[in-house]
Amino acid sequence: MKTEIFTIDGGITLRILAFILTAVMGMASLATAQDLKIGFVQVERLMQNFPEHDDASRTYESELQSWQTQLNEYEQQIGTLQEEFEQRAMLFSPEKKREKQEEILSKRQEAVKFYQDVFAEGGKAEQRQTELWKPIYAKINRAIEILGERETYAMIFNAQGLLYARDSLDVTEQVLEILKAGVDVSTSTAPRR
Repeated sequence: MKTEIFTIDGGITLRILAFILTAVMGMASLATAQDLKIGFVQVERLMQNFPEHDDASRTYESELQSWQTQLNEYEQQIGTLQEEFEQRAMLFSPEKKREKQEEILSKRQEAVKFYQDVFAEGGKAEQRQTELWKPIYAKINRAIEILGERETYAMIFNAQGLLYARDSLDVTEQVLEILKAGVDVSTSTAPRR
């Protein structure tokens, strides 16, 4: 007894038709895939070899160090006030004690506010880092677009997310050449979707 799930006119089963359609589509996509030009870039290597990144890093580290110094000064001031209070607490009147405790508390609150304003998520440090890195990323993205358009790449990936790729697909050096030649970010095109 012949068991077929579904029969189409002419006696061809749905399974055979599905197999034929899959094979035809597979051959068509294989031919198309062979025409695709694909590459990848090592963004970390681009950043390390792009002079503007070094300048931005130095600027950021300098500003970060300045903020850290300010925070350390707060800690020293709090330590000095606390030590002074502990040494002289017996000599203070209740009113003077309360005044000194409020002064210490106020300085701690200033330090916490400063820390949050600068180092917390969305703080000055993060904002400054974004401000410094944004134009660099824009230039890198534009250089990748230029290479993609010039060399007719269908796709250029970030190597960081790749599990495997042949070295011959690495276009990092070509992107670096474009970056070193200078990139006009104002002519950036919208990403293709």
